[in-house]
Amino acid sequence: MKRLAKKSLVVTTIALVMSSGATVALADNSSSTTIPTSSVPTSSTSVPKKHDESKPTPEQRAAYVNAIQTYRVAFQNYIKSKMAIEKTFLEAMRTANSTRKAAREAAVTDQEKKAAYTTFTSAMSAAHAARSSALAALGSPPVKPVKAGESNN
Repeated sequence: MKRLAKKSLVVTTIALVMSSGATVALADNSSSTTIPTSSVPTSSTSVPKKHDESKPTPEQRAAYVNAIQTYRVAFQNYIKSKMAIEKTFLEAMRTANSTRKAAREAAVTDQEKKAAYTTFTSAMSAAHAARSSALAALGSPPVKPVKAGESNN
């Protein structure tokens, strides 16, 4: 079965190669070869270029440069605020974990160990809630401006 598939693949490939080249027509014991002609026009005149409407004007370029500068400042402020939120979150996590470790080492009974774990999980939940609300208040990052004639895709 594999042999048949290989043979049919070879035959199909040869047929495609032969059909993509020059055309050969056989008729009444004579063979003639026809060569396809080029479809490129041979006139030496060219069409003049139209004014490109997508190029920005000097005013649009200046406005874009100002918008980019404003965007960069806003983006840097956004990143700094987000880093501060994450730093505060990590500090709260470290504090909760060190408190849990100290309470766990000092605990003797199962009740004390369970209380230490409960305190730890509530501190973790509070840290997550604080980070989530801070990120929600921060909002989404600023959107980069688009040059005139371009899309944001």
